[in-house]
Amino acid sequence: MAKKQRSVSLTFVLLRFAVVMLGCMLLCGLVWMLCFTQLRNAGIIYQGYVSNQQTERILTEDTKNFISPGEDFLPEYALFAPDGNVLESNVEGKKLETLREFFLQAPDDVHVSRRTYADGSTVIIQWYFRSEFVNPILRNLLPPFEYLWLAVLGAGWVFCLIFNTLRLRRRLAARLRLFGEVSDRVGAQELDFTVPHAGIREYDQALDAMEHMREALYSSLSSQWAAQQEREAEIAALAHDLKTPLTLIGGNAELLLDENLPENCQRMVKTIVSNSDRAKRYVASLLETSSGTDETFENTALPAMFDELCLSTNALAQASGIFLHSQNSLEGSARIQKDHLLRALGNVVQNAIEHTPEGGSVYLEGCMLANGWQITVRDEGPGFSRAALHHATERLWRDDTAQSSDGHNGLGLWFAAQVVTTHSGQLELKNCESGGMAVIKFRRNL
Repeated sequence: MAKKQRSVSLTFVLLRFAVVMLGCMLLCGLVWMLCFTQLRNAGIIYQGYVSNQQTERILTEDTKNFISPGEDFLPEYALFAPDGNVLESNVEGKKLETLREFFLQAPDDVHVSRRTYADGSTVIIQWYFRSEFVNPILRNLLPPFEYLWLAVLGAGWVFCLIFNTLRLRRRLAARLRLFGEVSDRVGAQELDFTVPHAGIREYDQALDAMEHMREALYSSLSSQWAAQQEREAEIAALAHDLKTPLTLIGGNAELLLDENLPENCQRMVKTIVSNSDRAKRYVASLLETSSGTDETFENTALPAMFDELCLSTNALAQASGIFLHSQNSLEGSARIQKDHLLRALGNVVQNAIEHTPEGGSVYLEGCMLANGWQITVRDEGPGFSRAALHHATERLWRDDTAQSSDGHNGLGLWFAAQVVTTHSGQLELKNCESGGMAVIKFRRNL
C-alpha cells in the first residue's frame, strides 16, 4: 500500500501567508530603524528634537537685536519690522504668509513662538518635531526626511504584500491546474495514470474523488474492451469456420450446373450458387470489419483520392447497369487513412448502386467547404425508409427492404460511419427528390 502523502489545510496555507506577511513587515521596520540609526550617526539627518532645541536657543539668548542663524537652522522663521515689513526670513511664498498671520495675531500653536526685541522687531518661529536632512540642499529639494522615509517603509510593506500574494497565487494556481490536467486526460480516455497529489487537504479531497472516478472508468472501459475483443475474436473465428464449407457448397453447386439436370433442378442449383456467393460476401465483410487493423494517417491529395474512388466504383456501377456521374471540385490535401476512407466511401457508393434500378444514375460529388471538404452521394432509388434514416449506420441492422437486396449485410454503412467518425467527420443520411442521399463532411484541420 502506497504511503499517504502529507497535506495541509487551506486554512493553514492562509495563516502561513498572514504570518509571513507579518514577519516581512517587522523585518522592514527593523531595517528601517537600523538605516535611520546609521544615517543619524553618520550626520546625514537630524533627530526630531533638534528643531525645538534651536528654537529655544534663539528665544533664550540675551540679545537686544535678532541674530541671524546659519543654514543649519531647521525651523522656519521671519523677522518683522514694527510696521509689518519683512526684514529677514528663510522661507518665502505661502510659508511666509503663514508666519505673517502669526505676527498679526497671537499664535496659539505649540510649534509657533514669537519674540519682540528692543528695536521693535519681532521674530516668528515655526518648527516641527521631525527628522530633517542636515544638508540644506537636500532639505530644499526633497520632502522632509521623516515623511520620505515613512513613504519608503510603506512602499516596502506594499512590495512585500504584492510579492507574497503573487507567490501564494502562483502556488494555488499550480495546484488548480492539476484539476484541468486530470480532466483533460480523463476526457481523452487516457486512464493509465495516477492522479497527482496537491499537498492541500481540500484540493486532495477533490483529487481523490477524481481518482476514484478514474479507477471506475478505467475498470469499466477495460471490461468493455475485453468483451469487445472477445466478441471480435468469436466473429472472426466463426467467419473463418464458415469460409471452408461455403466454398465447398458453392464449388460443388457450380459443378452440378455442368451436369444435364432437369430445369427445376437447375433453378435450385443456381439458387444454391447465388446464396452461397452471398453468404461468402457476408463472411468476407465480417472478417474485414473484425480485423481491427489500424492504418496511419498520411497527407493525401484529395483530388487524386476522389479520382481513385470514382475508378473503383465505376466498374461496380457498370456491372449493375448503373450510370455513375462524378464531379471533382476538391482541392489541396488532408491527413487521412486513405485505404480505410476509400473503402468506407466505396461502401456508401455501393449502397446507392444497390438501391438504384437498372438504367438509373448515381451522382458522386466532391467539393470544398468554408471549414473543410465534403463528399455527396445521391441515387435514383426509393430513398431511405424512416427507420433506415435513424438506424442504417448501426452494426448488422437491416430493414425489410434491405433484406431483399442482394449482398446487403448490415455492415457497409456501419463501417463507413466508423471510419468517418475516426476522421472527425460526419455522415448524414437523407432523402431528396430523386431518391436517397448521403452527405459526408470533414473538417479542414485534419
